[in-house]
Amino acid sequence: MVKKILKYLLFSILGFILFVLLVLLAPTVWRHWITYPQLEKQVNKFQKLRKEPASLTKLNTYRGVLHVHSYLSHDSKGTLYDIIPAAKIDGIDFIFLTDHPHGDIDTFPHGYKGYYEGVLIEPGSEKQGFDTWPLDSTIINWKVDKDTIAKNIVSRGGIIFYAHTEEPHNWANPYYQGMEIYNFHTDTKDESLPPQIINFIVNGNKYRQWALREMFDEQTSILALWDSLNIKRKIVGFSAVDTHENQNIRARYLKDGRVEWVGPNANVIDTMEVKFWNRWLLHQPDEDGWIFKWMIDTYKSGFNYITNYVLADTLSVPSLADHLKMGHLYTAFKSLGDAKGFMYYCMNQDDSIGGILGDSIKMDQVKTLNAVSPLPGQFRLIHDGKTVNVSSDDNYQYTWEELIEKGAYRIEMHIKLKEKYVPWLYSNPIYIY
Repeated sequence: MVKKILKYLLFSILGFILFVLLVLLAPTVWRHWITYPQLEKQVNKFQKLRKEPASLTKLNTYRGVLHVHSYLSHDSKGTLYDIIPAAKIDGIDFIFLTDHPHGDIDTFPHGYKGYYEGVLIEPGSEKQGFDTWPLDSTIINWKVDKDTIAKNIVSRGGIIFYAHTEEPHNWANPYYQGMEIYNFHTDTKDESLPPQIINFIVNGNKYRQWALREMFDEQTSILALWDSLNIKRKIVGFSAVDTHENQNIRARYLKDGRVEWVGPNANVIDTMEVKFWNRWLLHQPDEDGWIFKWMIDTYKSGFNYITNYVLADTLSVPSLADHLKMGHLYTAFKSLGDAKGFMYYCMNQDDSIGGILGDSIKMDQVKTLNAVSPLPGQFRLIHDGKTVNVSSDDNYQYTWEELIEKGAYRIEMHIKLKEKYVPWLYSNPIYIY
């Protein structure tokens, strides 16, 4: 009798465990076989609709990522062997790094700087809530008052943008020039970790971009904050991939022949001997010496997820920096479609182009606000934070001919995924005064 009860109890426990596993895995398996293939097909079809718009400016468009970490950060092991191939595959022209300083004294330049196989890299730092690029040889003492640091960097020609804009900042500081309007790390903060890990275990290799996209939420409060700040003065908006390539499990040999296992945030998990039971996991060392990798966060997926498009004269730090400060950029989720070729501009009363995104134009000179896109979508015109017009159909062109008042006018483009409009592109405003 006791054996029979134990038998039923054991089967009940096993059945319950199986049921829990099925409940946990069902959504992820459904995504693997149904949802993600459908999305993949839909986006591939969408990307084939690409039409190259005529060039409307002498400026070139360069794809770039800002807020990226390398081996200089305590929570990253990234090197050129990881960064450059990813950038070249994703069509990235420039990378503005933001490594965490080691201590309060930050010396520039540090780490990578210059052209690497045609990809331009500029060093910077993330600390005290800033994305900082001094653009010159200098030393930053991070013990100094934050507002003073911003003033010093800007007065010397550098760039100070606010990072992680979901967090408190001194928005009245007159020296910061821009802010993150989207940060992937920020977007993930409201996610439950176990379901995402399960999703990456099942879908991370074949459908990595869609597994990342699963965590997307439109950052409405941050966008609203950006709009409110732009009413008072120009605040440049940009996207941050915040990629460390550190949400992974990796292994490499130590000098004594043991294996060191490195986990999330580049922290060492354990060291162990190579035995028959773990030898099959390991492969020949790659360029960085890794003999095992299970990757969630990669430079390739990060660089392709969301991208900044900067209109500048040349692929050089001075030109890119100048146009970044002017707001001559837009940002788009490149994994949905490459936005290179988009343009937002205004027409003057004499039917000439009076300015582009980021520019300030007198009200009596503006006739229309216009946008062109390489891919079709729904155009939304936002004036001082309020949506004043939404195009009725998905199209490649947009024109606003209604009465134009003073204020900041920016464009969003939304595209359909699973019959629902989702954000694809955010432009910087045109400022009418």
